[in-house]
Amino acid sequence: MTERMTEGDEQPAPHAEVEQVWPEDGEIRVLGHLHGLTAAAPQQGWLVQCALRGPRGLSLEHPASVSGETFEAVVPIAALAPPEAPGKGVWDLYLVHGGERLRVGRRLDDIRAKNTIMIYPAQTFPADGGRVEVRPRYTVHENLSVDYERVTETA
Repeated sequence: MTERMTEGDEQPAPHAEVEQVWPEDGEIRVLGHLHGLTAAAPQQGWLVQCALRGPRGLSLEHPASVSGETFEAVVPIAALAPPEAPGKGVWDLYLVHGGERLRVGRRLDDIRAKNTIMIYPAQTFPADGGRVEVRPRYTVHENLSVDYERVTETA
């Protein structure tokens, strides 16, 4: 499945269209709707998958809820810095169910270059004698990702 529109396409590929992002209270909450599915979406068993860009293969999953075509996904920020992850990285977000894997993004509005104008606040949490800073952001392809970085406290 491609994640970008090609010339002549009127609609982007099936994806999880973001309507709201709420980075607060130790979590990142994403609300939106499922776009482009050819059949009715199952209402049970959805997960939000956070896939680390590097090293490949590391991913985290949390329950997501789907009602009709709307979804809500909540990612606790403390989960985004597991010990096996490098000190800094990027998590790409997907909604998954069975064989369906939908990239989470915001493509159906008139706002382009969201990565330069939609800046979300960072959240931090204590970890390993320091802290971890987490911030959701849009990519150049209008997808939602989450940056994280471990920061060591200096005396």
